[in-house]
Amino acid sequence: MGKTIFLNALPASRQGRIRAWFLLLLSLSVLPGCQVNTQTPDASRDTELSAQPEAIVPVITEDTSTPESPTPEATPQQNLWQKIADAQTIAVPSHPEVDYFHGLHRNNGLFPINAPAAAEPWLYDIISELDARDMPLELALLPLIESGYHPGIKGLGGAGLWQLAAQTGRNHHLRVNQSYDGRLDPNPATRAALDYLLYLYEMFNNDWLSAVAAYNMGEGKLKSAIERNRRKGKAEDFLALGLSRNQAPTLYKWLAALAVLRDPQTQSASFPPIANAPVMAREAVPNGVALSNIAQALGMSAKELSRLNPAFRDGIVPFSGKYQINLPKTQLAALNTALVNLTPSTPGKGGSYQVKSGDTLSGIAKRHGLSLDKLLTLNGLNMKSIIKPGQQLRLE
Repeated sequence: MGKTIFLNALPASRQGRIRAWFLLLLSLSVLPGCQVNTQTPDASRDTELSAQPEAIVPVITEDTSTPESPTPEATPQQNLWQKIADAQTIAVPSHPEVDYFHGLHRNNGLFPINAPAAAEPWLYDIISELDARDMPLELALLPLIESGYHPGIKGLGGAGLWQLAAQTGRNHHLRVNQSYDGRLDPNPATRAALDYLLYLYEMFNNDWLSAVAAYNMGEGKLKSAIERNRRKGKAEDFLALGLSRNQAPTLYKWLAALAVLRDPQTQSASFPPIANAPVMAREAVPNGVALSNIAQALGMSAKELSRLNPAFRDGIVPFSGKYQINLPKTQLAALNTALVNLTPSTPGKGGSYQVKSGDTLSGIAKRHGLSLDKLLTLNGLNMKSIIKPGQQLRLE
């Protein structure tokens, strides 16, 4: 009511301007953050007419916290060799023996020229196994030195990709017998070799150089070298032991190969790229089936399938136990179809057998489901007969 009396006491033109002023004030008051012109109605006419709201300046509160950057997903290396080179878990030391073997690479004397290409069927699975165990990916280079990535190679006391001794393989759950040698089967051999390396790593104070050296020269010899330094009050780490290239050649070659791989120029010249994708598949097969019959059903070369499966010493899946074969991933569907029609051999119905080094008559009979007496009778032999490698024995 007071407002009404005040306005009525003013001239009509003055009342209109006051009402307009109040409406302007009311409209400004509902805008957040605005400042309002508070001039009185007694201000001059020019001032009233020119009165405008001040510019609205939004109030911005600065966020001083560090924004979380989205972590991009790591792009997997497309080349498995580069994946190993980038791992950087193992440092290559400056050492005369490493330098010696690194120099040999210039004359192709460090590892066989075709070895890096031969790794293609097996490298993805080796790296996957190392990844799963959180072990250094650089260990995938050991078969380069040990076997040139050829699973069927037998050396002095060792065999397969990792050149495991028979007893070492058995100690780490590999089957090694007259009909099947698990050291020559890349997947189980890799698991056994990594089990052994991890055992050595823990034995030698969590030092991978010592673990690889012991893998090469034997844990007993490495312990003796460490004890020698201990008695002299010297350092006990591997590089302080002063071991020569003849005492631990695999270790020094492995480090030299790693240096070659990490150098972009020598890597491109010596390590043909291998895609970061599985190449091989493994599938269970029936007992008693010959690899040659499987190859025929797949339209593969029998020689090629045998090359991928050197663990089957007779070229036949043993008559007892569970076994898998290695084959190209592209052939897996065809194998599943072929297995329906593959007929296992009947024990004792294998035609003939060529004697191999280390064979015994009783072992041959057992592997082929024959009694020893039956084998002897078929071949006109007796218990005192001596068999020789290359000799053919009748099995039916």
